Amino acid sequence: MEAECELGSEQAKKEHEKLASVIKENAEIETLWQQHTQDEAKLQMYANAMYQLATQHWSKHAETRIDWCHRIAVDYFLYDGLKAALEKDKKRKYYMDLRAQAKDDDLKLCDTLNVDKSSDRVQSVDQQVTNCKEACCNVQVVLPVVKKIRLLDVGSCYNPFLGLEHFETVGVDLVPAQQTVLKCDFLQLTIHSLPPAIDALTYDLKNLASPVNQLPKASFHVVVFSLLLEYFPSPVQRWTCCVKAAELLCRNGLLLIITPDSNSQHRNAPMMKSWRLALEKLGFQRWKYEKMEHIHCIAFRKVYEDPSWEPLSDSAVNQFAQMLYIPQDLTDACYDDLPQENNIADHDPHEFLLSACELPFHD
Repeated sequence: MEAECELGSEQAKKEHEKLASVIKENAEIETLWQQHTQDEAKLQMYANAMYQLATQHWSKHAETRIDWCHRIAVDYFLYDGLKAALEKDKKRKYYMDLRAQAKDDDLKLCDTLNVDKSSDRVQSVDQQVTNCKEACCNVQVVLPVVKKIRLLDVGSCYNPFLGLEHFETVGVDLVPAQQTVLKCDFLQLTIHSLPPAIDALTYDLKNLASPVNQLPKASFHVVVFSLLLEYFPSPVQRWTCCVKAAELLCRNGLLLIITPDSNSQHRNAPMMKSWRLALEKLGFQRWKYEKMEHIHCIAFRKVYEDPSWEPLSDSAVNQFAQMLYIPQDLTDACYDDLPQENNIADHDPHEFLLSACELPFHD
């Protein structure tokens, strides 16, 4: 298995370098991707290899990426996670409203409450803050009724979430390794709106069949990108995936991202920060983050109803898309225009191989 991992990762490195080279030569990424998706034999070999890797190697970990996603989703929707998030939102809004209504001199006093407490003026402001805290503690949070957590697993391979308690799962992939996974090119997926009278979260998913070409807007509680974003050679493709995830998620839904990294937690901290800032532009807010031995595990919460809440120009879209870079991008001259803080001077071009059994892109 170790030899297979090393061979597969070496093939992945060569494939990614080849794709990056084509992009550098200004080839149309859409054309490149279309050619890639039409190579059924290569994709089927990849799907079978990933299935063997996931079920025979990754399953030996104390807590797998699937375990982590399951734990985070259940804690968030069925226990106190979402309630805590909504209460925090209410408190934040209350404080912001209080400060917006205060006069300039009161704001200064609010920020320096450790000054002369004998002042009636300070006591007045201090009382406002106390009242604010008490009011926030009494905020009533109405939680959505979640009987089953509707989960879309993109790049699913073998639908590992199927059968897990609390989940109603749809697994999609370019070329499935198992029949329980539906064929779908997520980049080309059409997302449509249902009539206002129909709740998208009650949409019958059992009637879906391969290939999946469209899905209703806001029809899932959770979207999972497990070792998915690294599959794409272009940051624009990664951005497109995240845009579609935002559209498919209901408000307060979760986007769970698993991305490989065999380094220490802080080695690629600039990349993690860059991803967070990019996803915030789509209405997401980071909820949880954990660094495991070979992977980053990140949960983003959709805090805005629609990713179009702040329209972006084409240049802005391209700018934010470039923020969804991966370490391999930094070894390619075609990404020399990344922000300076994203260019890691001591980045090891062979880091790709150190994530051997985690990265998914090979012949």
